[in-house]
Amino acid sequence: MKSLAMFGAVALVASSASAAFTGFSVDRVVTAAGNTQYKIYGNWDQSNAVMLNGFNFTQMSGSLNARHEDAGEDADGNPLGSWSANVNLLGVAARDNDSWVTASGSGTSGGNGTALDPSFEYPSSAGSDRSFIPVNAGWYDATPGAPNVVAAGGSQGGYRMLLMQIVRSGSGDDPIATFGFTIGWKLANTTTALFAGTGQVITIGVPAPGAVALLGLAGLAARRRRG
Repeated sequence: MKSLAMFGAVALVASSASAAFTGFSVDRVVTAAGNTQYKIYGNWDQSNAVMLNGFNFTQMSGSLNARHEDAGEDADGNPLGSWSANVNLLGVAARDNDSWVTASGSGTSGGNGTALDPSFEYPSSAGSDRSFIPVNAGWYDATPGAPNVVAAGGSQGGYRMLLMQIVRSGSGDDPIATFGFTIGWKLANTTTALFAGTGQVITIGVPAPGAVALLGLAGLAARRRRG
C-alpha cells in the first residue's frame, strides 16, 4: 500500500478531557483493490482510555462519498451498505474496502462489537444511498466488558484508537470533505464519562491540482504586493 499520513486540524478540546485527549488524526492509504482508504483515530497521551461512544456527527463541507462492501452480510438481510463493522463477514479484503464506524478500536466482527444508535437513521429521501452519515448520528461500544484496542504511535505520538474507516472508490478523484463528532470516553477502572472532540475539524481528501496551483498563485501575488 502507498501510505500518506494526514491529520485533521485541531480546535478546542472539551475542558473535561483536555488532560488526556490530544485530538483526531487521519491515515490515508490506497488499498490493494485500488480504493482510497481513510482511518480516523482518536489520540490520547495515555494508554488507559476506554471509548464509550461517538455522537452528534456533523458534515461541515463536501461529501464523504463512502463506499461499502458488506451488503451480502447485512444483519437484517437488507441489501444496503451498513456503517456497522460487525456485519461485514466477507473477510479482510472486503473489510479493508468497506466504510464503517467503531467504538472499540476494532473493525472486525469478532470480540469487540459496535452498535449504531437510533440516531443513525437515514431519511426516506436517501433511498439506498449510504455514502454519507446522517446528521447527529451516533454509535457506541456494544461490548463494554471487552478491552478497547489502543495502540502506541500514530502521527501525534502517544496512543491512538481507531474510530472510523471511510473508503472511496478508486484513487483518482478524491475531493476534500470536512466533518466532526463528539466522543464519550473514560479512564479504565473509573465510572466518570469524559467528552472530547466537539468543534474539532476532521479533513479527508486531496486538493485538486488546479486548486493547489491557485493557492500558490495567490500566495505569490500576496508576496509581490507586500514587496
